[in-house]
Parts: sequence; C-alpha cells; structure tokens
Amino acid sequence: MPTSTSSIHSFNAVGGNSVLSTQQANYGDNPFLRLLTEQLRNQTPLEPVDNESFMNQMASYSSMEEQKQLNDNMLKLLDYQGVLARVQGLGEGSALLGKDVSFVKEGVETSDTVESLYVAETGDIRLRLAGGGEIDMRAIIGIAQPSQS
Repeated sequence: MPTSTSSIHSFNAVGGNSVLSTQQANYGDNPFLRLLTEQLRNQTPLEPVDNESFMNQMASYSSMEEQKQLNDNMLKLLDYQGVLARVQGLGEGSALLGKDVSFVKEGVETSDTVESLYVAETGDIRLRLAGGGEIDMRAIIGIAQPSQS
C-alpha cells in the first residue's frame, strides 16, 4: 500500500488538483464552477451538501453547457447561411453585368448599364452603374440587352 500513497502524493506534487483546491484549476468564464467549488470548500463538515442537491446542480450545469454549445452551433449555422445567401445573390447579380437595367429612382423610371456589383454592409446586393450611380438589386424592374451603338 505505500506505493499507492506515494503515487497519490507525487500526483498532487506534480500539479493535480484536489476537489477543494482551486489554486491550479482554470475555470475560464464559468461562474457555476467557481460557485460550486466555493460551496464545497465552505460547507459545514457535519452537514455536507446532500447528494441529491449536488446531482441536481451538476445536471443543471450539464444542461446549461449543452445549451451554450447548441447556441454557438446555431450562430455558426446562421453565419454560414448568410454567406451562402450573399454568394447566391452575387451569382444572380453577375448575370446582369453588361446588361441594361430599368429601375425607379426618386419616382422616375430610369435605365443604365450594370458595370459591377458588390455586397453592401447590410448584406444587400448593390449594382454600380455606368452612369456613376448605384442601386439596390431589388430596385430593378426590367432587364434588356445593351443597345448596339
């Protein structure tokens, strides 16, 4: 048995953490673990936390962690869908390059040739026109082949 005791001591000397020690533990931004550790450290030896209460706290923590991971994954998915939508919009808009488009600007129907397109900060596809203006792709009411002049 002295062998197992010495291995436990050597483990703690190398950097192992006991349940009540927080000196080398790294909790990051998790306040639940800090609270749980403080609760274990400061409990009354004659009235320790009952197992049922402790297990309920651990179940709540596990559920909270899974919910956080689910939220992170949902945000990644939404970001990916946004990228796909922008790529799709650019693909559709690229068919307009060099075409004459009709649009309504300030109540007047106008037409101009599409020179380029880009994704605005809002995520909308914007068209740069040969006449120097820009319009939103949603403003287009007609498309035509450029006139041969």
